[in-house]
Amino acid sequence: MLKFSSQNCLKNKHILLACIVCIGAFLRFWHLGTWSFWIDEVLTVLDAKEFSLSNSPINPIPYIAAKFSVLFGDKLSFLYDGSREWNSRLIFCIAGIISIPIVFSLGKTLYNNRVGLFASAFVALSNWHLFWSQNARSYILTFLFGALAAWFFYRSLENDSTLLTIGALFFSICLILSHLLAAAIVPALAAYAILQLLENRNRKRWINLIIFFLPFAIPILMLALPQVRAYISSGWGHNVWGRSPIYVILTIVQGVSIPIAVAAFFAVIVNWHNRSTRFLICLAGVPLGLLLIASQLQNVAGYYLFWTTPAYFILAAVICQQVWDAIDANKHTLFKAFLPVLLILVLLSQNYLYFRYENGGRPKWREAFDFVQLQMQPTDKVVLSEPRMGAFYLPEMEQVYVGELLDDAEGFEEKWKSTEMKRLWFIVDVASFNVFDADQTVRKWIRERGRMIETFPTFSRAKDRTIHVYLVK
Repeated sequence: MLKFSSQNCLKNKHILLACIVCIGAFLRFWHLGTWSFWIDEVLTVLDAKEFSLSNSPINPIPYIAAKFSVLFGDKLSFLYDGSREWNSRLIFCIAGIISIPIVFSLGKTLYNNRVGLFASAFVALSNWHLFWSQNARSYILTFLFGALAAWFFYRSLENDSTLLTIGALFFSICLILSHLLAAAIVPALAAYAILQLLENRNRKRWINLIIFFLPFAIPILMLALPQVRAYISSGWGHNVWGRSPIYVILTIVQGVSIPIAVAAFFAVIVNWHNRSTRFLICLAGVPLGLLLIASQLQNVAGYYLFWTTPAYFILAAVICQQVWDAIDANKHTLFKAFLPVLLILVLLSQNYLYFRYENGGRPKWREAFDFVQLQMQPTDKVVLSEPRMGAFYLPEMEQVYVGELLDDAEGFEEKWKSTEMKRLWFIVDVASFNVFDADQTVRKWIRERGRMIETFPTFSRAKDRTIHVYLVK
């Protein structure tokens, strides 16, 4: 294990942790209701309204969270006049804040207090963690449950504790019920368990591992059911977005930030023989390998592995700790803090862009719909690539799916001219159109028959998320 030094510097670790959590909470509540929903959030919120135990999906936890978040947010309306977005994201925001001290505890358990503090600071300032904390989506829940499952499982093996094993099992199930592909935590923990069994195969350890892994045999048997296989196949579809293994890896590297990823990589190289480091390698590496294989068959994304990122932040904290201990404090005090300060400055710069220029990493759907609503006439229709966005923001206005134009342009135009409805509003979200309209056939049709009325530019995470509004009449 890494040696823990300079304990006197950490007597106030609880005060430092409280400050880190407060900064993280401030960032996550800042502009929580300002950003528009994006399509996945709208799908979650609309499905959550219809959620019941009788029609529960395979991953019910995020829908339960969204449903209660709206109810809880409405109850707090007398304190804060929250928007629909604020209310829907509230519980997810709280989950993101809670996960900060959980990462501290995991880092402390694996290494020491300073590693825990560094890691929790990186999480609190992480742009990716901030983004998912301000999202009514499952991923921040997977981060929380993934960190808790890892913490309990590691401690259960260290102490051969049945109670801790049951805790690890509970949070692993919560993780999988938040996102099905997070079931990759089972082989990740199994890989580490095998390494531990090679060192110590006592009877208590065997019993605890059977208690943990046996319940997961049932979901594997469920693959025999046609409806489960159909969900897995249709839920993500074929790889129409062109997500390659390189794309998946770059998504994770960009998400945690390049400096954090590089620091984590060097921590693995330097400390691969360390038991705690091997645990983090299994936690992050095994799911990554499985997802890279799956990317050849299914439409998967790097953010499906967001729940593994505590490993990256802790590993980056480990290398910071080692640099800190390697430098003589009496001669080079400033150099001791150089690496963690550098990482923190990079994370802060990303947050500055997130709030100042990137609109929270989201297209301006709400602004576009508000603009159309002010301009529209009773007979107008809106043509969308995402009709459920319109169902949420403009429920009183009839939406037309742009796929009708994509599949049969002549038939679409004939139908349009033969009706009393003469004006069509096209809301063109560039990111989606770049996928299904790569040759710009649809956009050319729109430009030839209409004109651009307004544009809502947004660029974030190296992607154009601009929305153009066209009027065809």
